[in-house]
Amino acid sequence: MAIKPAPKKKFKFSFEIDQEKCMSCAACEWECHRGGGSGAIYVDDQARYAIDQETCNRCGRCSRACPADAIIRVTAA
Repeated sequence: MAIKPAPKKKFKFSFEIDQEKCMSCAACEWECHRGGGSGAIYVDDQARYAIDQETCNRCGRCSRACPADAIIRVTAA
């Protein structure tokens, strides 16, 4: 009998990085990778910080660590 994969979890909100405000200080990445987050923050192809929505567990550590308030909480539609 084949095992079915678990259904994808639906979140009520997500986090996004406002590139206009981001100063590329890496505080969010450090907190996400080493501070107990899920490791979802990465540098994209355009050398900007981004959040992998599939990996993010919505803990909010990145948002609290950002000195520029560049990480915003977005309610799911």
